[in-house]
Formats: sequence, C-alpha cells, structure tokens
Amino acid sequence: MFRKYLGNYGEFTARKILENKGYVIIEARYYTRFGEIDLIAKDQDVLVFIEVKTRIGGHYGSGAEAITKKKRKHLIRTALCYLQGKKYKDLPCRFDILALELNKKGELLKYELITNAFGVEGGNYY
Repeated sequence: MFRKYLGNYGEFTARKILENKGYVIIEARYYTRFGEIDLIAKDQDVLVFIEVKTRIGGHYGSGAEAITKKKRKHLIRTALCYLQGKKYKDLPCRFDILALELNKKGELLKYELITNAFGVEGGNYY
C-alpha cells in the first residue's frame, strides 16, 4: 500500500516538475502486457516516455540506478505498443528518467532529470 502511495505521489510531483520545464503531459500510467510507462509527454517536438522513480532518502541509491536492462526492455516494448496507431507516431521519441528524493515527511529534497537516458539501438524487443 505504501509503495503505491509513494509512486502516485511521485508521479504527481513529477508532473509539476515537468510542466514547469515546458513538458506537456499527454498520458499517465499507460499499461500494456509488457509493462507500464509512468508519463508520456511532449517536449517541444519530441515525444517523451518518462520513468519516474521516487525514493525516501538516499539509502537505496538513486532512482535512476533502478532502471535495469530488463526494465529498459519493458519500457521500450511498451512505448512501441503506444506508438502503434497513435497520432504522435511520426514524432521523434526519447526516454527520460525523473528520479525524486523525498525526506521522511514526504517533502522533495532533490530531483534529477535524465533526458535521453537510453536508446533502442540494435535491440530485438519482441
């Protein structure tokens, strides 16, 4: 229950941060059988698939470190599903990671936005 609350709070906070940076949020919590993408947005003329990682304190490393090769593969597969039949399919795409660190009261201590965090080069994703 706490993890779900933390994730929802992190996504809410992420939306505010990204909107302040000029991103336009298109969709949240996009699910397929391959996985979930937390946020999908436009950053000028680029479609951005965003993974939000929220941590309390720095005890377990940064949220960005939690994006394993397996997780990247799931994100790419999910993004490919999203692009099929969507009106944004002709836009260039990228994957961003937004890592949030909160204190024990739930206040934002810091965040790290990693733009173009990884690519899809040379992979077999199906």
